Amino acid sequence: MYSEISTFLMLIKDSDRHVRRAAVLALSTAAHNKPNLIKGLLPELLPLLYDQTVVKQELIRTVDLGPFKHVVDDGLELRKAAFECVDTLLDSCLDQLNPSSFIVPFLLSGLGDHYDVKMPCHLILSKLADKCPSAVLAVLDSLVEPLEKTIVHRPKGDAVKQEIDRNEDMIRSALRAIAALSRISGSDYSMKFKNLMNKITATPSLAEKYNSVRSE
Repeated sequence: MYSEISTFLMLIKDSDRHVRRAAVLALSTAAHNKPNLIKGLLPELLPLLYDQTVVKQELIRTVDLGPFKHVVDDGLELRKAAFECVDTLLDSCLDQLNPSSFIVPFLLSGLGDHYDVKMPCHLILSKLADKCPSAVLAVLDSLVEPLEKTIVHRPKGDAVKQEIDRNEDMIRSALRAIAALSRISGSDYSMKFKNLMNKITATPSLAEKYNSVRSE
């Protein structure tokens, strides 16, 4: 059975993105339900999984819709699934992961990605801040910029209610991650992070949201 599982999960490097996503989802399920079955495979699987979190230009295409051009990212669902898989692995196989090699560049990239990717990345960052604080602290400066861009982002003036609500959810999600970072001993030694915290407390709308997520 072990060899069959190994063969199937190795499809994570298949040329077809749909097959790769199916393998990622299977890895998530195994990590959640039977982590001992996959622990021995992780040294080989993790670099392949991390590669699925990266934006791939060959999966981005432009579709003409009359006078408009619409950009379609066919890799989005795969990246989201890959980060959600990492989130599951943090709960079940933390001893097999090397957070330092994942945070930069992979998590850092995800923090600046699409809404659907940012949300699981904020959750991952919160968990890493709690479980592997020294690894996070070592690269804290580099994490500030994408988090700051997220919390100051404003939808366009003609945005519909759904877009506004999604943006609010994303800001609160980022603020939860920032709250987790603030609990790391030594985080106040990072001038960039200190400046970010000062900006939040000096901006009434952000301060209100931040205090709200801290008390959840």
